[in-house]
Amino acid sequence: MIVNVPSWAYDFCYFYLALVAVLFVSTVYLIIELIFLPAVVHKVVPTTRIGINLVVNLVVMAAIGVMQFWICRSSLKPSKVEKFAVTCGKDEDCTAVAGTQREGSPCTCGARGFCGGCAMNSNMESGRASMELAPMSL
Repeated sequence: MIVNVPSWAYDFCYFYLALVAVLFVSTVYLIIELIFLPAVVHKVVPTTRIGINLVVNLVVMAAIGVMQFWICRSSLKPSKVEKFAVTCGKDEDCTAVAGTQREGSPCTCGARGFCGGCAMNSNMESGRASMELAPMSL
């Protein structure tokens, strides 16, 4: 289901930080290469303008990448996403809180130790072997 956040998504946010690091290293390398070009090239090619553009692009891309990393981590943080979630060790712990689930229900103990996909039911299983309901009178 597209609404459920995969357990790996929170850690995958470091991908954005890695992209910023790659862009930073490659841009710094390009600026160094630009500085050490022969003097003849500096007379013909506007290397100063190219260098300034590279620095501006680096700052903008780094800001966007770090902001994307920050947004990803803050929005997928387990304490925010699963604010009302119940901690669990096995699927039975989730059933003990939510009640008996229908066949094929996604009510399971997730990878991070929280119940997920449970529907709150009022059909809690009791410890007694049988439970009789009292007749209702109007």
